[in-house]
Amino acid sequence: MTQKYSGIYSIPVTPFNEDRSVDYKSLRSCIEFLVEKGSDGILLPVNVSEASKLSDSERDLILSEAVKVVKNQIPIIAGVSGVSSEHVVERSKYAEGLGIRAIMAMPPLSYSSKNQFIDFYSEISKNVEVDIWIQNNKPPAGPTINNDVLVEIINGIDRVHFLKEESDTPGHVMSFIQEKCKKNIQSIMGGAGGRFSIDEYRRGADGIMPSGHMVEAHKKLWLALTNAKRNKISTEAIEIWNKMLEALNFEFMYSITAYKYFFWKRGIIRTNVSRNPAKSMDYFDEIEADRILKNLEIHFF
Repeated sequence: MTQKYSGIYSIPVTPFNEDRSVDYKSLRSCIEFLVEKGSDGILLPVNVSEASKLSDSERDLILSEAVKVVKNQIPIIAGVSGVSSEHVVERSKYAEGLGIRAIMAMPPLSYSSKNQFIDFYSEISKNVEVDIWIQNNKPPAGPTINNDVLVEIINGIDRVHFLKEESDTPGHVMSFIQEKCKKNIQSIMGGAGGRFSIDEYRRGADGIMPSGHMVEAHKKLWLALTNAKRNKISTEAIEIWNKMLEALNFEFMYSITAYKYFFWKRGIIRTNVSRNPAKSMDYFDEIEADRILKNLEIHFF
């Protein structure tokens, strides 16, 4: 079942109608856009997708729609994080039943011990036959798994050979895992909106998993990086990175609200409605976001 995962695995937002129900038409438009613009894979529903604010039935429909839209053109990784191992196994089996070949799970936020983390991924592995990604995050999104425990999981549990790393020091973790899990780690990708793409590539990352609202920029950066040696970042890559920085900084401030705003302003989704966003943008933020988007259009779109 295992395949190689590399490049830009874009994350669509979950569009909502004015009454905060899921806008499936806009969702299909969002996924179609990401495929058309050259995403190497799709990841959903996860934090960018407001997964924690979706019901299981909504998550089922979102995955089902993604499978229909993508039509096996590129890989789909299903986000299956939940409140318990039983919940995650159920989510994983549903994704597997749709024909999705990979799932990504973040341990429940309440987990903190070595045994909890190992038992969690062991239970998933026993119940599915798909590739299993660890999402190693940081509070409040999720718990951070200790480096030595990550090594034990990757080296010791079948099918858990894939890591999305976005803890406080992702580059250091990537280097550690590359050294300690040489035979068992099959793909490492960065998160955090792609803010550390250059450092992570230098350390051996296979790709990044950002929100897809500026997928064209992420693709250009990744191609510029992969066209040169790992230990020699090209001038072209640095120039692309510099043109992306103000957008990345803005996203860091407003997260999902910013991602959704950019998708909306680009005409890809019908509204920028969110379900109780952690941070809201005001009038002046929107002026700045529009300026940033115009600059992105000049360079990438």
